[in-house]
Amino acid sequence: WRYLDILSSLLLTLGYLSHCTALLPSAEPTSAAFGPRHYGHHHDGQDWRLYGKSLNKQAELRRKMELAKKQKSGGDNNATNESSKEGGEKSHDAAKLSADEIKQRNDRLRFEELLKKSSSTVLNDYSSDGYLNAKQEEAEISAQRSGIDRIFEGDPAPVDCFQDLHTVQTQNKLGKKGTERLLPWMHFSEKDYLICLCDPRAQSPELRQSVKNILAELPRDLQEALIVINADSPAENRRWMKRNEISENRIRVFSDESKEWMRSFTALGEKRWSMTMFVLANGRCQKIAREVDEYAVARVIQNAVESYKSEKRL
Repeated sequence: WRYLDILSSLLLTLGYLSHCTALLPSAEPTSAAFGPRHYGHHHDGQDWRLYGKSLNKQAELRRKMELAKKQKSGGDNNATNESSKEGGEKSHDAAKLSADEIKQRNDRLRFEELLKKSSSTVLNDYSSDGYLNAKQEEAEISAQRSGIDRIFEGDPAPVDCFQDLHTVQTQNKLGKKGTERLLPWMHFSEKDYLICLCDPRAQSPELRQSVKNILAELPRDLQEALIVINADSPAENRRWMKRNEISENRIRVFSDESKEWMRSFTALGEKRWSMTMFVLANGRCQKIAREVDEYAVARVIQNAVESYKSEKRL
């Protein structure tokens, strides 16, 4: 627009100069040019008409320029309004998305709070040094009286079934030599006990949550004495551990796809499958906890080991 204003001014100046040049006498005036009737009258009228046309063109050009400016200004306003409208819609969408995210966060927090309350309720069922709650103790007493075929505390621990367990690292069977290295009473070991946590359910959410809780809550020395046995394949166990960034050297996991180990230890349950914990030492099942809850598993293991150590000192 600045260039158009300059061009308009130049055209107006050129028109004015053209008019002034026309009014000047010619370099070689004729005698007729000085006549009373013709001195400048004919050329003056013609030049003024040309100058008038030039002014009309200038005015028309200015009018068009002003109109174009108004149209552009209106277009900019419309564009601004459209942009504001779009921005408002985006802001609304963003606000809506934020509201959804807030709802998801609140739902997650409520769920975590429920889990904490559930965990607290479960832990309250155990005494400070107990590894069985009242219900589990009654079930054990009832099973002994009824003559149910299951392993009880103090019974010999099966050994041969360990040989068929598959390791996560190599996917090979543990074998006889691997069993001798694993069981503390079959070789010299600083720890004279082995903790076994098993679950016959495939891809058990309870067992997987238990592993996470154990790694977060159980002391390191007890983690080193623990093995986890499930019915998943070594490849499935390895994939799950990788997804959850659990090192294969952090916790020992074995596969019992045939469930022969669990069957030998009577860990399949009479009514339903669940998690079972064993503390093995000196060739016997020193401590047993059936239907272990995933939120109490760390306390159960710790209290069971402490109970075994206390009895050992007597």
